[in-house]
Amino acid sequence: MQNTKEEILALLKRNGGRSVNELASSLNLAPVTIRQHLTRLERDGLLTTENGVTESQAQTTGRPHYVFRLTVKGQTEAFPYRSDRLVELLVREVGHLVGSDLEGLSSMEKTNLVLDRLAQHLAEEYASLLQGWPLRERVVFVTEMMQADGGFAEWQEIEQGYEIRDYNCLFHRLLAGEACKWHGSLLSRMLGSDVHVEPCDDGAGQCCRYTVESIAVGAAPAAPAAQKVS
Repeated sequence: MQNTKEEILALLKRNGGRSVNELASSLNLAPVTIRQHLTRLERDGLLTTENGVTESQAQTTGRPHYVFRLTVKGQTEAFPYRSDRLVELLVREVGHLVGSDLEGLSSMEKTNLVLDRLAQHLAEEYASLLQGWPLRERVVFVTEMMQADGGFAEWQEIEQGYEIRDYNCLFHRLLAGEACKWHGSLLSRMLGSDVHVEPCDDGAGQCCRYTVESIAVGAAPAAPAAQKVS
């Protein structure tokens, strides 16, 4: 369970800049309580403030409307990348390449080849474990994988199936949109369902969004109760 500090950092990571009142409303806490936490977080160098537009409160009281955002330190300390495993897997895939695999390919095509093989091999490694799991449990599992790598991934049920968001994807920063395509390919293989890569529509910064159709391709029988994830 997250404490208030962690909840504030997560909200700012997820949604970008927010005012005291917006944070208080989201967390169902008094503004004075939020201000106390923000003061400590700003003192620790995790947050920065900027003057935003003047809201109705500012118009009546003359007080400026401050927006709080994560600093670089806040991004890296609160949501560190856990890249050791990914580096190990990528090195393994590069080691399996031969000259003919790369002949005539552009730099980005070479990168995509390595990532596609990585997605294929990862999916194969987990295939026996996920065999028979219902789609919802697979979504929980792959989100936990992404959480382990980046430190901030979430899933939710939506009308057409499920949505997974990764707010701290290492590949997103390094490869821009190509990273989302790789994760989309990996998720599709592991979930056995169509996965669509879509932009985050709420102004979130470094956010990779995937929608998963609820009708799985070749869905297997439900998982035993002991394997289910709450």
